[in-house]
Amino acid sequence: MMFFAPWFAVAGILAVGIPIAIHLLNRRRYKTIEWAAMQFLLAAMKKNRRRLRFEQWLLLAVRCLVIGLMGLALARPTGCDSTSLARLAGRSASLHVIVLDNSYSMAYESERPNAKTNLDQAKKVAKRLIEQMSAGGDSVMLITAAKPAAAVLAEPTYDLSAASAAIDRVPQSASGTDLAAALDLARRTAETHSEQPVKFLDLLSDSTASAWRGDDAAALEQLGPKLAAAYRIRHFNLSVPGATNAAVLDVWPTTNLVRTRFANDFAASAKAFGASVESSLLWTLGGESLPGGSALTLDANTPQQTQSNAQIRTGGPTVLTAKLSAEDRLPIDNVRQRTLDVAAEMKILIVEGRRGATELDGSGAFLELALSPPKLSGDAGAASDSYIKAERISDIELGGKSLGDYRAVLFADVAQIAPAIADALAIYVKQGGTLVWFTGGQVQRDSYNAALVPRGLLPGPLTQRQSGPGYTFAFNPSGNNDPLLAAFANLEKSGLDTAQSFTYWQVSPKAETKSHAVLKYQASGDPAVTLQSLGDGRVVFFASSADAEWNDFPAKPAYVALMHEILAGTVAGSERWMNLDVGQRLQLPPAYKLTGTPSLRDPATNVDTPLQQANRPDGTLVYESAILDHPGVFTLSGRNGSVPISVNPPAAEADIRPVSDDAIRQALGNAAVEFEGADLPDISAVADTGRDFGWSLMTIVLTLLGVECFLAMRFGHHKKT
Repeated sequence: MMFFAPWFAVAGILAVGIPIAIHLLNRRRYKTIEWAAMQFLLAAMKKNRRRLRFEQWLLLAVRCLVIGLMGLALARPTGCDSTSLARLAGRSASLHVIVLDNSYSMAYESERPNAKTNLDQAKKVAKRLIEQMSAGGDSVMLITAAKPAAAVLAEPTYDLSAASAAIDRVPQSASGTDLAAALDLARRTAETHSEQPVKFLDLLSDSTASAWRGDDAAALEQLGPKLAAAYRIRHFNLSVPGATNAAVLDVWPTTNLVRTRFANDFAASAKAFGASVESSLLWTLGGESLPGGSALTLDANTPQQTQSNAQIRTGGPTVLTAKLSAEDRLPIDNVRQRTLDVAAEMKILIVEGRRGATELDGSGAFLELALSPPKLSGDAGAASDSYIKAERISDIELGGKSLGDYRAVLFADVAQIAPAIADALAIYVKQGGTLVWFTGGQVQRDSYNAALVPRGLLPGPLTQRQSGPGYTFAFNPSGNNDPLLAAFANLEKSGLDTAQSFTYWQVSPKAETKSHAVLKYQASGDPAVTLQSLGDGRVVFFASSADAEWNDFPAKPAYVALMHEILAGTVAGSERWMNLDVGQRLQLPPAYKLTGTPSLRDPATNVDTPLQQANRPDGTLVYESAILDHPGVFTLSGRNGSVPISVNPPAAEADIRPVSDDAIRQALGNAAVEFEGADLPDISAVADTGRDFGWSLMTIVLTLLGVECFLAMRFGHHKKT
């Protein structure tokens, strides 16, 4: 037995003494005086004494009972309904929170009676739970667990028909499961409705590993004990025994940069969860079919599939698609798209700190020749056939340039860096740009350390110059080298292992930059080339010069190849923002140039929706869309031409294999959980729930008040004799 407001019960018990005290005081109010006529009255009274005493005690008992039961009624006692008394006299008064998983795995076609999908069956179970509740006594809260988790009802409602109608309106989502956020909403509901001592939490999901063992596992483990302290928890497992799902989990280019006039390889991950599946993987690029499509046996361990030597003729955004030929009971993940931003002309900026009398005397001249060589005419000023379009300027001209126009910015022997320039470079890199440093004789250590190190634009402070007869790279063609050096694997005479640096700047890497050495010097072990990430971009540091001032590397065949590999491996394909999961928002990069207000066309409705302006965490104003709630290739407009935006269902949700009940209990920090199946709960076998006796007690109180009025009137009037 529990009470909603136990102090009312205490107050009622104490107040029972009030009519008793009044009765006793009433008896002492009169003084007995003997006189002659009184003797006759006393003789008559003795005949009715027993009847009067009985009437007084009966009236007193009724009044005490009214006050006592009034306190108990206001306290609203509750008890389980497993007893006959509770079933007869109690009225259910509990808070029921229903967490309904509507993530895309719940669209699995289970084909149960009158329920095509798992979500349809979950809705039937949820509505049956509501049918068991007591109208006017039980309240219901409905929360959906698809990302982003949301409270369908703003507050728990006593209108059970409205709650049942809300369940019917829950949509089938195409996003993943956000179970931690959904359960946190349940926790907050318990805190804000602590006056209801009896609470139930019903979880209806298909028990997928992505929900219970995903990135939110730590949050679920912390939430479990808190929920168990507030709720009686039940989990209804909607999964289908022996279910199988085949899916394309990812599709991507095998190189960091997709370029025209180059052979580009693509890869896809396709698997089947459950039993193995026979299917074919069909490729399309820009709407045109690619070779392939051979039969596959898909299972959970199927290796990645490769599409080789796809030639791309034009630059700009295009869509790569991988699709399974076989359909299954969860078709939403049988196809996956990826938008590629093909580089037909990649603009880079070379900033040189030293210039000479001729074009080739500048500290960045060898870089320009290596990355963007002139045509075969031999004229250094002739146009280049390279996909890289290099622009070489002096450091004095840098202030007038918009860094966002370039995919990479390279510095060659620039003497010092002004704080304002360093700030602009930090923003550029964090937004996805690539920054490359080459040192040289003009570099001023103190300026670099003061301006670049605090902003994360160097792996660490420059310490001192090292000079010697010649430092070679510690490079073994057949060894375990950095991925940026993959093009040099097993090439014995590339020149990368024989190039010598006579002078270089020693750098002391800081742990927080998380930089790593791509190449080191053989004798000293000092970093020769380092790579680090900063925001969405990369920073590359060369300890020596870009020309022949400090080394003989530019004369080696490996120089040109290494410069191209460094850029190809670090320049981020600008398509990252063009590829999203369902449940995310499209957010345009700050550097994205617009000619008008951007809009996004939905492929399902063919309707254009304008993007709205929003502030990024760093204060930058950008355009963003509403949450994208279904997959497909959307179309962005707002400048010359349109851009395809690929939206896919989250890959982790494709694994529909359920985890065990014990795994769910452990995921909730070993909290007490009752486990049920997907069958409808039997109304005749209602689980023990809280019964509120307050309603019945108030009915008794009102009845007794009527009895008390009748007795007071009846006993206070006697017939004349």
